[in-house]
Amino acid sequence: MNEVYAHSRVTTVSVIRRKQLLPLGGAPRVAKDQSVRVRELIAVTEVPTGHRLINAAAMLRIPPEKLGPYLVKQEGELVEKGEVLASRRVRFRLRPLQVVAPIDGYIRWVGDGRILLEGTREQIEVYSPVPGRVFAVKPEEYIIIESRGAEIQIAWASGDPIWGTLKLMDSEPSLTTETGRFNIDHRGAVVAIGSPLTREFLQEAVDIRVKGLIAPSMHASLIPLVGEAGIPVGLTQGFGHLPMSERIFSLLKTYNGRELALDVRAEDWRETRPAIIIPIDSLVPPDDQGASQTFKPGSKVRVLQPPYRGEIGTIKAIPETPRRLESGLWLPGAFVEVPSGETVYVPFANLEHLG
Repeated sequence: MNEVYAHSRVTTVSVIRRKQLLPLGGAPRVAKDQSVRVRELIAVTEVPTGHRLINAAAMLRIPPEKLGPYLVKQEGELVEKGEVLASRRVRFRLRPLQVVAPIDGYIRWVGDGRILLEGTREQIEVYSPVPGRVFAVKPEEYIIIESRGAEIQIAWASGDPIWGTLKLMDSEPSLTTETGRFNIDHRGAVVAIGSPLTREFLQEAVDIRVKGLIAPSMHASLIPLVGEAGIPVGLTQGFGHLPMSERIFSLLKTYNGRELALDVRAEDWRETRPAIIIPIDSLVPPDDQGASQTFKPGSKVRVLQPPYRGEIGTIKAIPETPRRLESGLWLPGAFVEVPSGETVYVPFANLEHLG
């Protein structure tokens, strides 16, 4: 790999394109250039609830090739849970040996003495993460929605994509997170703070039932708790104890009270990054600052996290895949030569691009 986009791309007014990957068999419900609302249905598909492979011959105590005559149900037939699929009478037994369906569904395949059941199908619906227009459609693969507004590509996110009203709590970035500030106005809102997310603040957010949280950073040990919280969380800077960058905080302050999308998806960390998107109807020319900033071998960077915090180094190589950190997390990053001459692996979220 030669280059990747710098970890924080912040734009005030820009054309934004978000790729929505479709599940297998996804059928688009929209066409190219069609206008869509946020959370509008754009594709559907049906997927089986599960599969079960049953060794029927073993259960009937017969060789695999002799299963055929004992089948009660044939390939392609619908079956209900508990229904007999195959049966064999045995001497000196009052009841026959039987194979019963463990799930509702249909017989997908029979062979080698086995029966493959496919569960009943359920509909999967795909919705637009932002309002805009359909830029591109590729059935069964993806739909790209184009919107116009402010975009902040963030370092990490968890949960499901959401749409809600931004409520910024702080007046400036900080390293100290105060608790006891939630009120009824925060219920159902996307709450942003300029200081690191703490266990206590997360618990208060869950209790008041916010729709989502945006913070600059948090300790990696909180990841399991964030997963249990049931609310989407986005980190603008990364893991550790970091305040929000002045530029990101200023942008959120400008649009405080407006609706935004917290799109936590990151199908490919080099292409679709988690992002905060604030749709804007504006005639101001696109401000795409940061779009041309790329990490590549030879780039000068500043390390934002200990033990090399503040040191300026040079990127020596960028691996194709994320690497495991001491914390146990797998994150994309680069090998950086620091002033001591040592080459260390640093996640992109902990690097500032200098040129």
